[in-house]
Amino acid sequence: MKTDHTCMRLGALLSAPALGYHPAAWRHPDVRPEHSLSFDHYRDLAHAAERGRFDMVLLTEAVGEPAHDGKTDELRRQSHMAYLEPLTLLSALAVHTRHIGLAATVTTTCHEPFPVARTLASLDFISGGRCGWHITVPVTDAEARNFGMEQRPGEAMGYHRAHEFLAVTTRLWDGWEDDAFVYDQAAGRYFDPDKLHVPDHRGEHFQVRGPLNIARPPQGRPVLVHSAGTSSDGDDLAAGWADVVLTGRRTLKQAQGAYRALRELITGCGRNPDEVRIMSTVSLVTGRTQSEAEDAYGALENLLDPDIRRETPAGGRGPLFLIGTPRSIADELEEWFTQGAADGFMFMPSHLPHGLTDIVDLVVPELQRRGLVRTRYEGPTLRDHLGLPRPEPARPSGPRSALERISKGS
Repeated sequence: MKTDHTCMRLGALLSAPALGYHPAAWRHPDVRPEHSLSFDHYRDLAHAAERGRFDMVLLTEAVGEPAHDGKTDELRRQSHMAYLEPLTLLSALAVHTRHIGLAATVTTTCHEPFPVARTLASLDFISGGRCGWHITVPVTDAEARNFGMEQRPGEAMGYHRAHEFLAVTTRLWDGWEDDAFVYDQAAGRYFDPDKLHVPDHRGEHFQVRGPLNIARPPQGRPVLVHSAGTSSDGDDLAAGWADVVLTGRRTLKQAQGAYRALRELITGCGRNPDEVRIMSTVSLVTGRTQSEAEDAYGALENLLDPDIRRETPAGGRGPLFLIGTPRSIADELEEWFTQGAADGFMFMPSHLPHGLTDIVDLVVPELQRRGLVRTRYEGPTLRDHLGLPRPEPARPSGPRSALERISKGS
């Protein structure tokens, strides 16, 4: 059982095109599928999460068409075909919000470290220190073909590249010391060259000299988010680098085991597990009464195309799934939080916007009444929201050691 009184961390996971996680969400009468390309829609979702005092919203995406194995008739009935690019979207959301953390997916498999580091540093400045990066690695063949590859790389190779990618971006962000830019107009001195450390990285996957043409970000580095529980390679990456680890387990016992195992892995990487937040993904439908919640879920199920097969992940993996009243859902979340299964929860609303506003207006007030979640923001940055320290600049004996333990051929 937890012995501290740290508040429960909350986030909203908005999958592209932010219409909802239920496969039939886009067909719900309260959902406007054309809003997948509307900035106002995303702004309203961010405002709702901010009203609920969430730590962050996280925009997920893919960089290619969904896998369909030639079944174009099935593909035409899916909504994951057109949506806004998330990093561009975050720039706009940053100036329309004040507190909420803003994170987006970027894969290390298809991008290069320098532009990613520069873009995320810029977003951290634009947002006043509220930027997060959801790191993903595996891609589909369709995604790989959009980036000059015939097929996706093997998983081991992809994760080896990811470790080096993170080593490079970290060194780029830390290339300028915090007070390197002096802006001394009288003396004609823009920066102190002694406080510039050029990475000059030469590795197996990347050659990046640097430095970035932007100062060290307000948070030191954007908050790094990674999902664990799908492979040992993914768990190792999360343990070695992530500030926030997303997990998916369907029972309390499974979640407790995963929580303990992750903290042990984090410790084994030479990191303090108390400086990492482990958040469980939760898919839920709520209503003022149990029957109202069940009717809402039933309405979505009735819209599901019978030809689209829904499969339950093996081994009890996948998000926690809850249908109930605010009180019954709060009971479940409180038990997971207090019994060492999660530091918080990343909500996956069934349909948007109402699936999110129901959480904010019904579930969050119940959690606030129990003193489990904040009633106001206490700091300006995403790290402040999460209770995470601002990182010191990387040292050669620090996170880079994780890369050195990985064999390219393993």
